[in-house]
Amino acid sequence: MKVDISRDPKLSKLDHLFALVPEKTADINVSPDLAGIVKQAIDDSGFEGRTDESITILAEQPRKVTLIGLGKPDSLNIRGVRAALYNVAKIAKKHHDRTIAVVAPFALPKLDGRDPRVLAEYLAAADYKYDTYITQNKDKKSGPIAATLVVTEGTDSKAIRRDQKEAQAIADAVRTVRDLGNAPGNLATPAFIARRAEEVAKEVGVKCTVHGRAAIEKMKMGGLLAVNRGSAEEPRFIVLEYAPRRAKQHVALVGKGITFDSGGISIKPSEKMEEMKFDMCGAAAVIGTIQAAARLEIPVKITGLIPSTENLPGGRAYKPGDIITMMSGKTVEVVNTDAEGRMILADALHYASKLKPNHILDYATLTGACVVALGSEAAGLFSNNDELAQKLIECGERVGERLWRLPEWDSYKDLIRSEWADMKNSGGRWGGASSAALFLKEFVNCPSWAHLDIAGTAYAEGENAREPKGATGAGVRVTIEFLQSLLR
Repeated sequence: MKVDISRDPKLSKLDHLFALVPEKTADINVSPDLAGIVKQAIDDSGFEGRTDESITILAEQPRKVTLIGLGKPDSLNIRGVRAALYNVAKIAKKHHDRTIAVVAPFALPKLDGRDPRVLAEYLAAADYKYDTYITQNKDKKSGPIAATLVVTEGTDSKAIRRDQKEAQAIADAVRTVRDLGNAPGNLATPAFIARRAEEVAKEVGVKCTVHGRAAIEKMKMGGLLAVNRGSAEEPRFIVLEYAPRRAKQHVALVGKGITFDSGGISIKPSEKMEEMKFDMCGAAAVIGTIQAAARLEIPVKITGLIPSTENLPGGRAYKPGDIITMMSGKTVEVVNTDAEGRMILADALHYASKLKPNHILDYATLTGACVVALGSEAAGLFSNNDELAQKLIECGERVGERLWRLPEWDSYKDLIRSEWADMKNSGGRWGGASSAALFLKEFVNCPSWAHLDIAGTAYAEGENAREPKGATGAGVRVTIEFLQSLLR
C-alpha cells in the first residue's frame, strides 16, 4: 500500500475514511472538516471505542466512514494499533476502495512524537499478500490502495516529509523480507538468495560479494560445508557492505540462511515440514535491514553476513557422531544434524569477529525451545552486553517488535560439553534456546554481541489479528531503530 502523510487530505477524492478511536475520545486534533465528520459519526452511531467495536456508516463526502475501537486510552500500545491498521486494510479490500484516509487522534507511549512514521509504516504493510504463484481466481476488482495517514494540524512539514520517507523505506524492506521468506524452497535456493541480495545491493548502492563453494572451502568454513553435504544445491556465503563516509560505528549483521531444513539425517516429522522454507528468515532480515539503512542513509557502517545452504539427508550428508573442524579451528561433535543453524552461524560469527565491529547482531530461526518459551509474542534475546541488550529491548518496544532476554550463563556450557571434541552441537531438550546461544557465543570475539532467536516471530503459522499467514519481516524494524539510536 502506498501511504502519504498529510494534515488535510482532499475529502472529495476519498472512497473511505477510517478513524481509530480510543474510548472516551473528547478531542480529535485534526483539521476541522475531518474532526467534524468523525465526531458526527461517533454521535450518530453511539460508538464507544471498545476493542471489539467497529462500525461503517454511509456519508456524503467521503461516501463511507468506518470507526474502529482501540479500547481504554491507558492501555494503548503499538500492537493493538497494528491490529486496527490490519483491519483497515481488510475492510478497504472488501469494499474495493482505491483511496482511503486514516485518522489516528492519539499519542502512543514511548514513541516521542514519532507516531506518524511508525503508523505509516505499519499501514503500508497492512495489505500485504504473497500471491506470486496464484494463477487463478485473483481478485481483479481490488486494485492497489492509496492511503493517507492524517496527522495533527500542528505537525511540521519537514517532519512529515522525513516520516514519510522513513516509513516507505522500512515498509519496502519488510516486504523484501516477507517475499523472500514466503518464496518456495524449490526456487528460493542459496543461489536465489545470493542473486536477490545482489539485486537489492545494486538498487541501494551497496557492495555485495557472493562466495561459492571453492571460496568457502578456501576460508575453511567447516560448519557451512558440513551442513551442505547432503544437498545438491551449492552453498553460498554472502557479504553485503554498506559503508557511508560519515560512519563512526560499525555493526555486523549475521543471518541464518537455511533455505530448507529437513533436519538432515536427524530428519524432522513430516507434519508442518513445509514451514521449513522459513528457515532463512534471518538471512532475509539482514538483506532487508541493509536495504532500509542504505535508503535512509543512516551514517553507520554495516556489514551483512549470510551463510546459506539447504539441510537435507543423502549419501554424503553429515551425520551424528561426525566431528567437524570449524573456521575458527574449534572442533564440534555432531549429535543432532537438525542443530544445523548454529553450525553455519558459528563460521559467520567468527568471520564477523575478525572484522572488529563495535556490535554484532545475529538473527536466526534457531530453536523450537524458544518458541515453547515465548510463543509468537516475542523473539528471544541473548547478549554478552547488558547495555546492548537493554537498548535492543527498548528499541523493540518502540516499534512493536518485542524482545525478551533469556540467560546465556556459563553454567549452560555443561550441556554442550563433548568427550570427543571441543564441544557438541546440541545440548538436548532442557534449556535448548540457552545452550544454543552458548554454542554461538563460543565463536564470538566481540564485547557487544546479541543473538535474536526469531523462531517464533519470523513467520505466522496462520492469520492473526496483526498480519496474514507467512513471513512477518521480523528483525528489520527493531534493527533500524537500534541503528538510529546509535546516533542520538
